[in-house]
Amino acid sequence: MPDHEFTPDDVRAALDAFIDGSTEAAAPMMRGFAELQEKRAARLSDAGARLEERLGEDHPRVMDLRQSSLAADGLRRSLRETAARDSRIPRLEALQWMVLGRVLDRAGEPATGMTVRLFDRDRRYDDLLGVTTTDEYGDFVVIYHERDFAEAGEDLPELYVMVEDREGNQVYSSRDGLRFEAGRAEYFQIVLDEQ
Repeated sequence: MPDHEFTPDDVRAALDAFIDGSTEAAAPMMRGFAELQEKRAARLSDAGARLEERLGEDHPRVMDLRQSSLAADGLRRSLRETAARDSRIPRLEALQWMVLGRVLDRAGEPATGMTVRLFDRDRRYDDLLGVTTTDEYGDFVVIYHERDFAEAGEDLPELYVMVEDREGNQVYSSRDGLRFEAGRAEYFQIVLDEQ
C-alpha cells in the first residue's frame, strides 16, 4: 500500500505543473531545431548549386536536393511559427480558466482581426466570459474566472464561441455544439464556413 493517497486536486496540480514545464521547454527546443533546419537547408542548397554546375538544373539528383532544401526551409518556418505561437499562451493562475484557439478561413489561412466572443450557456441568460481579437496567426485566448460562470446548480461551464468579421457580422457560432463540462483549458479550432 502506498504511504500517501493522492486526491484529485493533487493529480490536477501535478498535471498543471507538468504542462507548464513542458510548455516552457518546448519553445526553446523548437527554435533550436529550426536553427538546425536552417543550416540543413543552406547546406542542401549549396550542394544542389555545385551539383547543378556539373549535371545541369534538370538532373534528378539536383531536383531532389532542391526539393529537400525547400522542405527543410518549410519545416524551419513552421517550427519558428509554432514556437512563437506557443510562447504567447499565458500561464493560468489560481481560479483562472482559459479558452484558446485558432480561426482559419476556408482556404486554411489564418483569419486575422476577427472578434471572438466566449459564452457560458445558462438556463436563463448566457454569460459573456470574454471578448478578444485574433492575431496574425488567427490565434485567440480568453482568460476568465470561476466567478464568471459559477452559480447555484452549475459546476462546470458549457462553452460556445461566436466569431465576427471586421464589419461586425457574425460568421461563426458553436452555440448548437456546446462544449459541455469544459475543463480549465479548452481549445477551439474554427474553420469559417464549416460549422
